[in-house]
Amino acid sequence: MELLKLHHDFISYHKENGTPFILFQGGRRSGKTVSILQFLYIESLTHPGTRTLIVTDTYARLKESIFQDLIMINRSAGGDSRRMRIHFSGGTRVLFETGSDFAFVYAGRDVRGYASNFHYIFFNECIQYDARTVREALKAAGPGCQVFFDYNPYTRFWVNDLYETPDNKLITTYHDNPFLSDFVRRELDRTAAAGKDAAPGTMERYLYEVECRGVDSTLSGLCFPRHKAVPDEEYHASPLMEVLACDWGALHATADPDVICGFRFSSDAIYCHEYYYSREGGDAEMAACLASIPFHRQYLVYDTATEGVDRIRSLFARTHLRFNFSPARKGAGSILTGIRNLQPYELRITASSRHFLEEMENYRFIQKNDTLQPVDDWNHCCDALRYAFDLWSMLPAQRKNVK
Repeated sequence: MELLKLHHDFISYHKENGTPFILFQGGRRSGKTVSILQFLYIESLTHPGTRTLIVTDTYARLKESIFQDLIMINRSAGGDSRRMRIHFSGGTRVLFETGSDFAFVYAGRDVRGYASNFHYIFFNECIQYDARTVREALKAAGPGCQVFFDYNPYTRFWVNDLYETPDNKLITTYHDNPFLSDFVRRELDRTAAAGKDAAPGTMERYLYEVECRGVDSTLSGLCFPRHKAVPDEEYHASPLMEVLACDWGALHATADPDVICGFRFSSDAIYCHEYYYSREGGDAEMAACLASIPFHRQYLVYDTATEGVDRIRSLFARTHLRFNFSPARKGAGSILTGIRNLQPYELRITASSRHFLEEMENYRFIQKNDTLQPVDDWNHCCDALRYAFDLWSMLPAQRKNVK
């Protein structure tokens, strides 16, 4: 049985070098799924007792795609039901005559019942489900387990940010698939011809890039992939100085929220806490929030947009707290510069900061006018973070160390 050579060489190289994750990103009909299944099929026959876990999003995909591919692979290899059979009673499995087996779990399903003894884990069409599913399934990995991610690049998403390295990713196209039917090949050739020279942003160009070239087209990763939730006590008990920052939005019935966040900076991490986040509050509510924060002469950086100076005067009049008020610095290129300056830091966000954590999972780059730009959404706590960091980076060293 002939394996897709490009995929086979890639898998073999990384298996020999012990790479824990391999990402297969490719366009339509590029042979990702069938080549991985071919590899796992051969491993199951040549290494008795091999255990493989396959994660898929629905039973329909399992029945109509994976099972059909496995049946085709078995037939093309001259096998029959004695070599490989699909077993449905007592849990869906594929059993091999060598004692190897495939087990299956669906996206979002609790997989904690699986023993940690799988040699391979294969996430099929993993763009269909979230990182929680993957983290749970990876607990079933045995020593030296090889993990495969397989997806079409309609968006660049959390898999890229969490697992991609310069060495573990293969981008493949329909040109790499020698088993493609002439009909499908002609169809994709037409898609390529229509989109190759089309203007960026058009549907023709999008389909060409995604389905024919197999590359990211519209989205390109989270702005801040290095973030995690930490207990609130880790923030509030810290001796590091605190910088408060505001981002305005709700005044004059705009759709954006008003935000007040606190930040503590170390040499390699930034601790973040969401104090206030509302689209329906006002100056009185924000003043009450500020008055509840233990006062240690913190700096408070305020957004100068949406009549920001008037709002900070109103808050000062209501609280009489003698914060070190400072306007946020803005200007052309300040957003991209701020994101770039923050990316080396790990963001440790308190577990109660629900909106902040939600923004971290959604604030990402998009392709706009042939350049990557951050999406103009999910950025309110992130804007406050930029304002606070910009001020903190200008403070003298002795001021930064104030407890």
